[in-house]
Amino acid sequence: MNTKINLTRRATLFGAAISAAGTALAGLFGLRPPAARAGEPDPDGPKMGGWHAELTRRIAALDARGGGTLELGDGVYEIDKPLRMPRSVSLVMTPNAVIRAKPNFQGDAVLIKGGGKYAVSSATAGWIRGGVIDGNRQPLTGILVEDLHRLEIADISVLNALFKGVHLVKGGNESNLTRVRCDVDMKTPCAPGSIGVHVERTDCKFHLVHVIGYETGVRSDAGSNWFSLVHVWNWEPTQGPMKYCFHCNGGNNTFSQCYADSPTVAGFFITAPHQAVMQCRVYFSRWAPDNTGAGFLMTDKGRHGTYIGNVVFADKDHRLAKAYDGDLEGACILGASASNAVGGLENRIPSGGSAGRPALHLAGGGIRLARQTAAPQPAEGELGEVRWVDDGAASALWVKTSTGWKKSQLS
Repeated sequence: MNTKINLTRRATLFGAAISAAGTALAGLFGLRPPAARAGEPDPDGPKMGGWHAELTRRIAALDARGGGTLELGDGVYEIDKPLRMPRSVSLVMTPNAVIRAKPNFQGDAVLIKGGGKYAVSSATAGWIRGGVIDGNRQPLTGILVEDLHRLEIADISVLNALFKGVHLVKGGNESNLTRVRCDVDMKTPCAPGSIGVHVERTDCKFHLVHVIGYETGVRSDAGSNWFSLVHVWNWEPTQGPMKYCFHCNGGNNTFSQCYADSPTVAGFFITAPHQAVMQCRVYFSRWAPDNTGAGFLMTDKGRHGTYIGNVVFADKDHRLAKAYDGDLEGACILGASASNAVGGLENRIPSGGSAGRPALHLAGGGIRLARQTAAPQPAEGELGEVRWVDDGAASALWVKTSTGWKKSQLS
């Protein structure tokens, strides 16, 4: 009996001590806006220096102890200059917590993540999770991530940051976005040169991301990144045209089940090699001029990509110029389809063209082969391969059969 009483007493004392410690820590490091009336936050914030000074003070206290988490409850925290979160400090907000840039904001980004040491306990850059980062319809970047690695950004909305929603600058890796929205008000015109999500580092993952209201939706200037279930679009009547939904300017990126919605130039603008685009959709802008634009537009540097099971749509009675356009050398395109697209509906394009093998693709309803000026040598090619030879005097098709190359004249 005494043993039970002692254990119960010890448990009670231990629980009380933990509760007291938790209350003290919450008072020091947690934060909720003071109530003005009926639970609403004080619009003026703290009386000494405003919210920027108060948040910065608490962030510094967390950083000084080797890392921690700044927790923000429901309410609006207006700041007049960028709020810096060092590597060691995470930010967690409730769904209705808003960090908002005041009018005439002094700086280029609302929230900057970077600087300082990594958290002692985890050696990572931690989290930015929940709530809202509000640019207040100013030419700002919502979240700017400096050189660091192992950062998670999740369950957050970046609103009305008109220059860029999220910018991962060059350096570092493993900066991942999950369930992130970068939205500009549908009545606000998109800014020239604006980008919803701009990626300049490698080994990052982007999952369940929405981007609305930018001239370019997503731009990757680095390689080995993964994009899945990313939806990009503009409401053109009020926001203006989105030129490119996805600008693929870094090699070896993967796009899976992404939706390029309402581009006017191209859904996927391919300017770097070895892209993998699988089960994605392009819906050509209904507001763009008829018979213009491309689902996938490839420059001469955007070669050797693989495109599998993608679908390109155009609105009823509104034509897309080409499903695939540009330099298709080395492209492997399988299972492409389109609705109301004219010219350049490619159904199957085998790879080739970079190592002495010509690119074969269907375009404009016919077959086009890369021109060669000399007949193939006996040891070249594979069984079933077709080559077009045009030396300026005569043209012929050559087919590699089981008994060697066979020539047929064109007429």
